[in-house]
Amino acid sequence: MPGKRTAPVAVVAVTGVVVVATWVSWFAGGLTVGDAAESYLLTNSAMSVTFTAFGSLVLAHRPRHRVGLLFVAYGACYTVSVACLGVLSGAFTLSPGWERTINLIGITAWIPAPVVCLPLILQLFPYGRPLSPRWRPLAVVTVALTLLAPTVTLQPGGDSGESTADQGPLLPDAVERVIATLMPVFVALTGLVLLGSIVALGLRAYRSRGAERLQVMWLLWAVVLFVALNLQRIVTTDGPILFLFTLPLIPAAATVAIVRHQLYDIRLIVNRSLVYGLLTLGVVGAYLGIVAGLAPLARDRLSASPLVATAMIAVAFAPARSAVQSLVDRLMYGRRHDPAEAAARVGVRLGTGLEGVLRAVCEALRLPYAAISSDGRLISAYGRPTTAWHTVAIEVAEGEPADLLVGLRAGETRLSAADRRALDLLAAPVGLALQSVRLSERLRESRTQIVAAREEERRRLRRDLHDGLGSALTAVTLKADAAHNLRQSDPDRCGRLLLDLRADLTDAIADIRRLVYDLRPPDLDELGLAGALRQRAQQSWHRDQAGFVVTVDIPDDLPPLPAAVEVAAYRIATEAVTNALRHGHASTCSVSLRADHALHLEVRDDGTAAGGEWSHGVGLRSMHERAAELGGTLTAGPTNRGGRVHVLLPLEHA
Repeated sequence: MPGKRTAPVAVVAVTGVVVVATWVSWFAGGLTVGDAAESYLLTNSAMSVTFTAFGSLVLAHRPRHRVGLLFVAYGACYTVSVACLGVLSGAFTLSPGWERTINLIGITAWIPAPVVCLPLILQLFPYGRPLSPRWRPLAVVTVALTLLAPTVTLQPGGDSGESTADQGPLLPDAVERVIATLMPVFVALTGLVLLGSIVALGLRAYRSRGAERLQVMWLLWAVVLFVALNLQRIVTTDGPILFLFTLPLIPAAATVAIVRHQLYDIRLIVNRSLVYGLLTLGVVGAYLGIVAGLAPLARDRLSASPLVATAMIAVAFAPARSAVQSLVDRLMYGRRHDPAEAAARVGVRLGTGLEGVLRAVCEALRLPYAAISSDGRLISAYGRPTTAWHTVAIEVAEGEPADLLVGLRAGETRLSAADRRALDLLAAPVGLALQSVRLSERLRESRTQIVAAREEERRRLRRDLHDGLGSALTAVTLKADAAHNLRQSDPDRCGRLLLDLRADLTDAIADIRRLVYDLRPPDLDELGLAGALRQRAQQSWHRDQAGFVVTVDIPDDLPPLPAAVEVAAYRIATEAVTNALRHGHASTCSVSLRADHALHLEVRDDGTAAGGEWSHGVGLRSMHERAAELGGTLTAGPTNRGGRVHVLLPLEHA
């Protein structure tokens, strides 16, 4: 394995040495950057380095992969062409024969790259095989074009086919006639092959689904952009030379597709190396091209030295470079450099639930996975889990604390500082979404409890009516019949039955009163909340224990209260006073009421149970439940003077 990985590195190293040596010899021969642009040395060097680097990186992880081999072959063709330009730069003394031979090699070696390698890359990407068996003949025709490639440079009248006075014709007349005949065939086949390759790539994008479609769309986008900018050169073989710098977008787009979807298992290090390497190479190449094209104008019209013109161009080019860098960052890392916009995008999704919010977080920062956990329990998740993740604490107004878990991108071991800052800001809307979900769950639980309590109350009423009152009335009916039958034969026994009947009816009436009281105390309807509490304080509580004093402080202007609030306040007040009497051993107790936007009920006592926290028994739990049913709150516990129960029942919702 180390040997397989070393070979691509050696290829890149050799390519780099050749390109650097060529440029050294180029400047040593007295030539300039402008000359390099006109002779295609600038663009050919870019093709050589980018395609070779991309192919070598693919082969380092997937040896003998066809797409990687084609990229290396593409770069090798341009490397040979670049080397020949370096030899012909004037730094070396060559005989006319050698000079002509090297020139012929230099202008011929690059042709198989765009004619054969590039169409095959479009046909085979991303799996190294044609779209279907029906497309294999196109690949065969593409490879066969290698045999016709020399006709471009050996055609009669061309730079290499023309004769000179000293050397005579390069080719025999018969060969020139054959080449002249094959030339139109080569041009037509080349155009058809290139068009067919683009169609095959488009069909692959149309037929594929999911991740494969995204991979192919990256490459298709780069091809369409290159063709659009270089259409004039494709049709007329002439056009702006610097537009050829868009050709490295093809390996760059393929790299993004590979890394983004983990094709061939190449991780983030490949992504960063190629994306930023290509960006830097593009900046340097475009900078040199602008200098070469505008430096003469700067000298003639501004009377400035080339150094001044270079400085002016560098200042103008810096914003463009910053924009390109920002675009690359946004494509790869989302909006992590603009956390406010990312938070706004997440905030728009608050109404879509936790999964929708987590999806927005992943889309905003290009993350593969996001989840929310609380107390070791996974609440919601989106995306595919990763082996490494980052945790951010979520601030929640109520309930247990929670954490936002985000999966790291492929190849990352930790998030950058910009990612962490963005996530810290995104934790706020995520916390709001979590709080909303928890409130919804509590609402559902409250509704379930209300329904359960209602059904339980109905069951109790049915049991009391059937087993208690029903049985008593049945017995009354039987005794009434017996008394009727004995009224003449046994008047004494009939009288005793009537007395028993009266006692049974008295008990039945008491049961009815008890049932009515449990549903709603009659005193509330007769006296109101204030009167019912005062009457209870004067009668019941004083009778329960001698010396126990209950005072009731209720303003006269207490507004009319909803029935549910009256019942809850009455039940809580009576339960609180009863607890103070039975468990707190209190001698005095005060009940106070006041109302604004809510009803405030406070019960204070001087009991001795102030030493520790109150245990949540049946009574205290029932008071909490009655307050919660109406959306209110209840606080109860000891104070330095005894016990205190405070209840707040909202009146607006009631």
